[in-house]
Amino acid sequence: MEAGTRIGARDQQTSEEPPSQLCEIPRRRSLLSKRGNVTTKTMLTWEQFLAAGKPDQRWEYVDGEVKFMSPTGTRHGVLVLEIAYGLREWRDRTPGWVCVGADVVFTMSAGELLCPDAAAVRQERYGGGGVPAGPTPFPPDVAFEIRSPGDKASDVERKRYLYYLNKVTQVWVDPETETVEVVSPNRPVRYFGPGETAVVEELAGFGMDLFPLHLHLKRVKDDKS
Repeated sequence: MEAGTRIGARDQQTSEEPPSQLCEIPRRRSLLSKRGNVTTKTMLTWEQFLAAGKPDQRWEYVDGEVKFMSPTGTRHGVLVLEIAYGLREWRDRTPGWVCVGADVVFTMSAGELLCPDAAAVRQERYGGGGVPAGPTPFPPDVAFEIRSPGDKASDVERKRYLYYLNKVTQVWVDPETETVEVVSPNRPVRYFGPGETAVVEELAGFGMDLFPLHLHLKRVKDDKS
């Protein structure tokens, strides 16, 4: 993950454009500014967030900085696909949920914009307007995150804390140790290793068998034969 890019004072000018119909995020800035000895933070608009990005990269907005994430490797991509496939199968059996893959932006209560590797949201939270074309204007119910070798420990801990503050159930997948950690706001932390089915209680009936990973890679190879 590259160093964060702080949004500068030049971006603080108020826009006269009407609110975007594609975005549910309020049109307020999200920068860090000093007022006396107090640091205040407002929200970044969806348009500003898009403009701050780089081609072919994912980015998030945390603590007044746009943080770019390094490209993922093949193993990471295989795990994203396995999780997304498991969520789709579960959703087909379980009405009332919306499940999404990577790159979908979720808005935290203080204005941070996070992109989990996959997520599940109770459909009723979207209201009568349905799923928006832009970002989801609230945190997910369950967020799936896959650890990467280049992740900074401080960035991971900050993200975990933001999910905690927003009462998001977190599912952290570590390909190096082949473990799954489920962090729930309402239950003790649970760990699942190779050969174990990772269970997320908030998603009744959902389970994942991700490790040993070589079994999934073998299945991909067999499917191509």
